[in-house]
Amino acid sequence: MSDDLVFNDELPNLAPTSAVKPWHVMVVDDEPAVHEVTKLVMAGFEMDGRPIQFTHCYSADEARRALSQPNDIALILLDVVMETEHAGLDLAKHIRDVIGNLNVRIVLRTGQPGQAPEEQVIKDYDINDYKEKTDLTRRRLITVFYAGLRAYRDLMRIEHARQGLKRSIQALSQIYDSRSMRGFASAVLEQVNVVLDLNGQGICASHIAAYTASSGNGALRVLAATEAYSQLIEGDSLDRLPQHVHSAIEGALARKSGHYGDKVYVGYFRTNVGSENIIYMEFPENIGAAARELLEIFSHNVAIAYDTLLLHEDTEKALRETVAKLEALGH
Repeated sequence: MSDDLVFNDELPNLAPTSAVKPWHVMVVDDEPAVHEVTKLVMAGFEMDGRPIQFTHCYSADEARRALSQPNDIALILLDVVMETEHAGLDLAKHIRDVIGNLNVRIVLRTGQPGQAPEEQVIKDYDINDYKEKTDLTRRRLITVFYAGLRAYRDLMRIEHARQGLKRSIQALSQIYDSRSMRGFASAVLEQVNVVLDLNGQGICASHIAAYTASSGNGALRVLAATEAYSQLIEGDSLDRLPQHVHSAIEGALARKSGHYGDKVYVGYFRTNVGSENIIYMEFPENIGAAARELLEIFSHNVAIAYDTLLLHEDTEKALRETVAKLEALGH
C-alpha cells in the first residue's frame, strides 16, 4: 500500500511559488483527509511550467456555489456520495446542463462503486473519467492530472481560436467602415487590440508609393498612433519615434516581412497596388502562437481593405479633378 493515495513522508510539501498562472483544480469531497492527501501527493506538480492551485469544497452545494461564479477551473475531482448518495452525479449534471460548462474536465472518484456502477455512470453522465479511490495510487493520480489538464488546455486553445476569429471578423467590419486614410489606420490599431483581447500600444505607419497626391512622394509617414505615442500626428516621419521602434519598422521594410518579439509585433503587408504598410504593436504580455496566427490573418485582410480604400480615394480624387475642369470650362 506504499504507493496508494496515502501520506508519504518522502513527498515534499511544496507550495507553488511561481508567478506563472496556475492550473485551477477543484476537489469536491466530504472527507477532509482526501483533500489533504491530494494536496500532499500533488505537491510540486507542474505541467507546461504551470503549478496547481486547489479549490476545496466539502459538499456538492458548496461546489455548486463556487462554480456559479466566474472561474477558470480546469479539472474537478468529484466524489459521488456526499450529502446524498448521488450528490456528485447531480453536481456533474448541473455543471454541464445548468451552468453550461463543457470545458472543465470532471473525474469521478468514489469509495463506494456499488452506489454508482462505472458503466452506467459513464453512459448517463458527461464525465471524463471514473476512478475508485482505492485504485488511485500516486502514479495513477498524476496520470489523471496530466490527462485532464492536457484535455482542458487543448479545448481552451480551440475556444480561444474560435473567439479570436469571431473578434477578427467583427474588427474587420469596423475597419471597412472607415472613409479616410487616418480613420482606417486608427481603426486598425484599435481593432488589433480587440482581436487579441489585449491592451496593446502601437503605431501604424505607411510607406505609400508616389501614385497619390497625399503620398508624401513615397516617404514613410505615421498615419495613426495609440495613446502611448499620442505626440505623433498624422504625416509625421519616423524621426520622432523611439529608436527601437524606428529600427523595428525600418528592419521590416528592408526584409519585406514582419517580425515578432516576446511582446512586440511588427506587421508588414504589401498591397496589390504596391504600397507597403507597417503596424508596430507593443503588448503587456507575451504573444503566443495563436495570437500570432490571428495577427497574420488580420493583417492580410487589412491589406485587402487598404487597397479598397486607396481605390476609393483615387476615384474621389479623379471625380474632383473632373468637376474642377468642367467648372473651369464653364467659365
